[in-house]
Amino acid sequence: MIKFKTLRSKISKIFTENQQMKIVVFLSDIYYFFRKYFLGVEIDYPSEFLENWKNIKKNSSLDKERSFTIYQLINFHNQIFKNEETDIIEFGVSKGSSLITLCKFCKEKSSIYGIDSFGFFAQEIKKLSTSEFDTNYQGSKIAFNNKTRFSNFSIDKLKSTIKNLSEFKNKNLYLIKCHFPHIMEKEDLNLISNKKYSFAHIDFDLHISTLESLKFVIPKMKKSAILLIDDYNFINQEGCKIAVKEFGLDLNKCYQTQNGQLIYFHN
Repeated sequence: MIKFKTLRSKISKIFTENQQMKIVVFLSDIYYFFRKYFLGVEIDYPSEFLENWKNIKKNSSLDKERSFTIYQLINFHNQIFKNEETDIIEFGVSKGSSLITLCKFCKEKSSIYGIDSFGFFAQEIKKLSTSEFDTNYQGSKIAFNNKTRFSNFSIDKLKSTIKNLSEFKNKNLYLIKCHFPHIMEKEDLNLISNKKYSFAHIDFDLHISTLESLKFVIPKMKKSAILLIDDYNFINQEGCKIAVKEFGLDLNKCYQTQNGQLIYFHN
C-alpha cells in the first residue's frame, strides 16, 4: 500500500509551488467548512482578521487557520510587551502574506525583520540547505526560485504595500534578501544579530534552514517571547521536526496546533 506521504510528495511534483499554495488553501477551506457541521465547532473570527485574510489570501502559502494562529499570537504578544519597544523577525517571508499580518497587527514601537531569498539563491539553497530529510525537495527540481514561487513578485512592491497600511504607524520594516546565513551582507547580519526578539516566525520549510534559524534566534529571545514554527507537523516537510529535535527545543514549553504548527514560549 502506498503511504500517503509518498503520494503527497509525488502529487506535489506535478504542480508548481504557486499552484500547490492555492490547492492547500482551497482544500483547507473545504475541510473546515465540513468540520463545522461534523464537530459543531464554529470560530467567530474578528472582522479585522477576515478583512486582512481576504487581502492576503491570493499570495498566501498558509491556509486561513494558520494565518489566524499568527493573528492571535501577535495580539497576545502585544499584551505581553505592550510597554516595550519590540523586535520581530520572520525567517521565510515568501510572498509576504504572513509578514503583512505581523506588520499590520503588531503593536506600535515595533521593528519587523523579514528574511528570505526572494527567489535569488535557489541553487545555493538546494546545495547547502536541503538535506536527506527534505524528501519533498529531492531530485532535480529547484524550489524557491524566481520562475515559480516568486514569478511576478517584487520586493519593493511588498515593502510599499506594508508601509502604506493604515495600521503601520510608529513601526519599522527591514526586508533582507539573502541565503541565511550563508550569503548575507555583513551590515544585514549585524543588524539582526544585535537584537533581542519578542516574536519569531520560522517558515523556512527545510531541515538545515530551520536548524540554523533556531540556533540563531533562541539565544536572542526575550523572556516570555513567542516562537512559531510553521511546518513542524507537515508530513512532506519532516525536516523541520527533525531540526527541532536536533536543536533540543523543550517540547514541554511548546504547544502543537491541529494545523501543523509548533508554538514555543521562551523563559
